[in-house]
Amino acid sequence: MRRRPIGQILVEKGEISEIDLEAALAEQERSGRRLGEILIEQGRTSWLALARAIAEQVLDIQGSSAVAKPEPEPEAALDPVKMVRELAERVANLPPVPDLLPPPPVPDLERQLAREVAEQVANLDTPTSAPQPETRLLHLTPAPKPEPPALMSSDEKLLSIEALLKERQRAFIEMVTTTETLRMKIARLEEILEERDRELAKLRIARAV
Repeated sequence: MRRRPIGQILVEKGEISEIDLEAALAEQERSGRRLGEILIEQGRTSWLALARAIAEQVLDIQGSSAVAKPEPEPEAALDPVKMVRELAERVANLPPVPDLLPPPPVPDLERQLAREVAEQVANLDTPTSAPQPETRLLHLTPAPKPEPPALMSSDEKLLSIEALLKERQRAFIEMVTTTETLRMKIARLEEILEERDRELAKLRIARAV
């Protein structure tokens, strides 16, 4: 079984249309960027759908190798398919975080979901400081009232969240690509070892004769 392209899997799953795929392929040929990154930035699909398509592509490759090699394979230290699935399900099941400011009306539900996930990830990265002991000072003169912190407008907050989400998406795609590359290298090393074993078996037979 040959490896299906990511674009073909997305079309078969109904995530994008043939016209969307052709436009993204034309942009990829012009800019040289990854197809998944182009589709996400153009708003034609979501990063979660892309991760599931990559996982299905890896399953196709592993299924074909299992048919060609009936012998049980040794358990690998890392299972890329399991790691991609667990990460995708974990991000999909993250609870939404309520906004401090009323969010602007966003007709696109996909964009609103991406904003809530980005806020959740940003809160996870914020270090929690240890509680400091309360110190009371005697003021002879009235202390000046602290100025209220400047609040970001809803548009500025949305732009900041979108930038953070794009960075997370790019890092996630890089991680998935690296995992697939490692899996292909491991498969290549296994093929080389099998070839060496066959050569050694031939030498033993020749010496026995």
